[in-house]
Amino acid sequence: MNKPPLISIGIPAYNAAVTIVSTIEGLLAQSCGDFELIVSDNASTDATRDVVENYMLRDPRIRYERQPVNIGANGNYSHLVRRARGEFFKWCSSSDWCAPIFLERCLKELLPHADTVPVAPRTRLFQGSPGTSQDYAFDIEVLDDTPLARFTRLYSTLRLNNAMNGLIRMSALRRTRLVEPYLSADVVLLGHLAMLGKFRLLPERLFYRRMEAAYATCLQDPGAVLKHHYPQVSARTLLQGSRQQMGRVRAALSVAMPIGEKLRSLIYVAKTCYWERKFILEDLRGAWQYFTRGSRTE
Repeated sequence: MNKPPLISIGIPAYNAAVTIVSTIEGLLAQSCGDFELIVSDNASTDATRDVVENYMLRDPRIRYERQPVNIGANGNYSHLVRRARGEFFKWCSSSDWCAPIFLERCLKELLPHADTVPVAPRTRLFQGSPGTSQDYAFDIEVLDDTPLARFTRLYSTLRLNNAMNGLIRMSALRRTRLVEPYLSADVVLLGHLAMLGKFRLLPERLFYRRMEAAYATCLQDPGAVLKHHYPQVSARTLLQGSRQQMGRVRAALSVAMPIGEKLRSLIYVAKTCYWERKFILEDLRGAWQYFTRGSRTE
């Protein structure tokens, strides 16, 4: 384990004992074996640690790290990147499954395209087990030549954030702020990556995403989503929409561009602020309630 692996795979886990077995089995079966597998346990209260440590006895590529307290989903995702040693990185949810040639095919597509940041396969969605999956029709590919064109295409076409589960150049990830501590920060991260390079999409359906309310935040109510990111309610939960828009501004200004392109980038972000102004108003209302009543009212 002294030699850095080619690929780092990071699994952010929280009370994942039921599903992480299938996830790890799929990753250990990969045809490309030059990887490390890091599990960051976000202070689980179930048997997640026992399950992972059992696999560690069988495969030295696996590392287990436990957060002493729950640092929220976004913090756990970012922690994995900071602990990774590979040239390429892949996040893998503890409830999803990857086909055995996932890494091999993504790597084969990524290596010859220096202008590409992530490569991801097409997606299938499932409940229960991957054998019940159905094709997802809206995976994205972003091949525009300029940063601004990629940035706007990403935000105008993205639905489910499946691209984040692809194989990503670590050199690009390290130029970003990773997954910042606010809602939809994963989408902001994708915007930053789009400024840095192209997104390529494989024709094969090699990524299987679990779509159940217990695991997919897009199926949860706002209160559950907020708790997923912030285990403890505090002033940090305020101004979520505003912080997301500031993240977009930083992403839009993250690469060297002619002044005209920078201005057009800021104009585009300003338009998104206007289109999503209801979230800014909710921020102001939430902040007022928090500081006048001592807590934030949902």
